[in-house]
Amino acid sequence: MNLLNQKNLAKFIFDSTIYNLKKRFDAYGKTLYDFINNIYVVCPHCSKQAIVQSEEFSKRQIQNETKLSCPNCGFNKYYKETPREKWVSKSGIVHEINDLVVGKNIDPYFKLPLWIQLRMRDGILWAYNFEHLDFIKSHVEAELRYRDATKNLHWSLGAKLPKWMTLKKNRNEILSAIDKLKRLT
Repeated sequence: MNLLNQKNLAKFIFDSTIYNLKKRFDAYGKTLYDFINNIYVVCPHCSKQAIVQSEEFSKRQIQNETKLSCPNCGFNKYYKETPREKWVSKSGIVHEINDLVVGKNIDPYFKLPLWIQLRMRDGILWAYNFEHLDFIKSHVEAELRYRDATKNLHWSLGAKLPKWMTLKKNRNEILSAIDKLKRLT
């Protein structure tokens, strides 16, 4: 084996070892809908931590099973009890609008502020629950973020995170903020 091939082989071994030592994470297999079963919110009555619970995301189940409850003041409300906007079609039929707001720092059902959120220099760091926060932390601290080309990447959480959250220069600040959120709640 000549010297040039030995150098290339040594570089390949070194590079692949470094690649294997870096933290890797695939944030492209989950969507925000995977985290909306238990959402921590600010109670509208006592301003303490409350929870919005739903079994599994499907439009049929939202009406029947999604519930807001506060263990501090005892406030309870089902999503089916919330007033809906209505519109009338040209034929005179009245329709209810069942819109969910997914991807904002409010809960999708009752539109209450999230309990787990923190204003930062470049935006708001928020999560629906601690599982969601851990997922964001794993993505942010990963040095290699790989994608499985067989998955629907456009709707994935990794594709939806804001740019400032995925920049290497912000990694330490975001990880500190995540730790702070975990301590406060």
